[in-house]
Amino acid sequence: MSATSSRSWHAGAGLLVVWCALFMMVRSEYAQEAPEAQTQKLPYGIDRANVPDAVAKVKSGQYLAVHVDLIARAHAEEAIPALKEQFGRVQDSLLKAKIAAALVRLGDKDDSYWDFLVKEAKVALDSDAPSFAAYDSEGKALGGPSQEFETWLKTHNPSEDIDSAAGDSSYMLPALVTLLAWSEDPRSIPYLRQGLSSPNYMIQIAAANGLAELGDENSIPLIISACQKAPKEVAGVIAESLVYFDNDAAQKAVDRYVPKDTAKIDRDDKASGKKPKPLTAPLYDTSASRQP
Repeated sequence: MSATSSRSWHAGAGLLVVWCALFMMVRSEYAQEAPEAQTQKLPYGIDRANVPDAVAKVKSGQYLAVHVDLIARAHAEEAIPALKEQFGRVQDSLLKAKIAAALVRLGDKDDSYWDFLVKEAKVALDSDAPSFAAYDSEGKALGGPSQEFETWLKTHNPSEDIDSAAGDSSYMLPALVTLLAWSEDPRSIPYLRQGLSSPNYMIQIAAANGLAELGDENSIPLIISACQKAPKEVAGVIAESLVYFDNDAAQKAVDRYVPKDTAKIDRDDKASGKKPKPLTAPLYDTSASRQP
């Protein structure tokens, strides 16, 4: 393994653990706070009293993805014109996709935002890139890059730095798929089902969680099939999405694939009224937009 690949192995080790941690953070009702609201009793992103401030931030052009997130979940339709303006100005691709998803979620009738969201997600869904992480014979994550990923990169894009490629595989591409479900548009369902067949396990996890978010019971057999084909640790994360279906087959799959302690936490969350949340936590780290 090259020196660069060795560094990437250490940087990539535990990617699945990081994914799970971010996923749990999102499931805990978007606990990320905006920098200016650290002293508030409630986290900024879940306090509906902050909606006017979030709208003002977007109008000013000095905003974070957490502001877009709060606006969409509060269904603050008054922010639609400002979001449209920022969509046309922002350069960061993930933030642009999040704004598009927010506009779809808010019910804007201009299909160009949905079309953009699908176009971005299709980059991930149509990719034949394998997972960055490697797994042993028992299905445990070994870090990365996997031999399959290194071979794919040399064949498809030999000039790309492996650390950059790892970021795309483990963060950027799954996030784009996640935003389809976050839009709450049922048109996402066939695309998310396609994601269950991705050679990238992170995309499979995002797709399964998105289908649970949308409550698509017809996708339960497909999610279970993805669990059956995945390494043990990956199967456990994919199957967490099945907790949120009131379906015997789904619950049996949870018992089979998800560790008992994790399944109990998930079921307690469901019993308390929480819903599965797509992995949008990394998008909170997007810097305030810079206007040209």
